[in-house]
Amino acid sequence: MKLQHLLTLGLLIAFCTSCLGDRQTIIGQDLGDTSFVNKKFKGNLIDYKEGMSACDKMSATLLAEKYGVVEDAIIITDPTKSERYVNPKPGCMIHVKMSDQKFDHLTGTINVFREIKSNEYMADVAEATGSGENWEEAWALKKSMRKSSEWVLDMGQAAIWTAKLRKLEIKFEGYTLEIIAPGAPFNDIEKAKNRDYKSIAIAIAKSAGFVN
Repeated sequence: MKLQHLLTLGLLIAFCTSCLGDRQTIIGQDLGDTSFVNKKFKGNLIDYKEGMSACDKMSATLLAEKYGVVEDAIIITDPTKSERYVNPKPGCMIHVKMSDQKFDHLTGTINVFREIKSNEYMADVAEATGSGENWEEAWALKKSMRKSSEWVLDMGQAAIWTAKLRKLEIKFEGYTLEIIAPGAPFNDIEKAKNRDYKSIAIAIAKSAGFVN
């Protein structure tokens, strides 16, 4: 990967994280270390295809158990199953209603981002952000830029959990799965519950059929 691509990504992440207090320097870190790549990976359980659903296998019952609500309080919106959307990308929105009050709900998402091939338009940008064919260095950089990021072992080709964003990213052959566990970062009542969002995000990935 070209140095300028890494620097561009680094500046972008630094800008985005500075306001969240989750930024850390990459000076002295070995961005060429790819030991995080899962050598036990045996292939996708779900392959990417245009028009695919990201959540048609996902269980609302599981989410209801995780959040201590009734199943009817879980609302999963899949754009690929609705005529309201034109050529939707694979992804779903998750709402967890915590009470009958209009704005008392938690929100999360599932998104599937296709890998950009080296001969496609914007391939250089894709490679720099970790969504290209040569993704390893960009993922090492992405993980190193946030204090709350950690590797999740033995999941996909590689996986990063970023606690500050309640975000799980899993690299598969041909695409990246991104899950934001339902939450409300500015809701003090929700924050006081200290939920294990990491285990929730992993449970969502398993329920949706992407990992065992």
